[in-house]
Amino acid sequence: MRGRIWYPQLDVYDTVRRIGLLLSVWQERPPSIERLLIADFYFANPPLIHKTSMPETVREYFRELRIPRPEKTFLSYPAAPILFHKMEPIQKKALQALLGKRVISSSDMRRGMAKLSDFGRSFIDETLSSASTLLERELVVFLTTSFAVIGPDDISELRRRTGLRRGVQ
Repeated sequence: MRGRIWYPQLDVYDTVRRIGLLLSVWQERPPSIERLLIADFYFANPPLIHKTSMPETVREYFRELRIPRPEKTFLSYPAAPILFHKMEPIQKKALQALLGKRVISSSDMRRGMAKLSDFGRSFIDETLSSASTLLERELVVFLTTSFAVIGPDDISELRRRTGLRRGVQ
């Protein structure tokens, strides 16, 4: 029998789940698509957050989550920009699926923003919220309230601190 390792970063269904969970918390000020995809990247690869630059208050909050450093995990991670690039087609498919199922608002997507539709909000609350662990929920709150909101008016600050960049979808 052959064993296979499952990589959530390369699974469209898990990407749909992660994006849905992120957007369920990110309701007040919807993120740009690029900001959402960077947050999803770190949601799928939390040990890589250690390798980013962030303000000290955000770093303290991150330490409280007790996420292991990349070198202390079972997996070996490539450079973040390489993995982010590899995740691009999967993230695009996930966004297309969410848009096609009307979970994400199409009018907001046309403006470059990601926001759950009314249907999407109820779907995520009923279906996905209970399918997440406590650590995932804590990580989602950290990403959406402290980390991915760095440089709220200009994404270049988040790009600089993470080394990640994604063109317009």
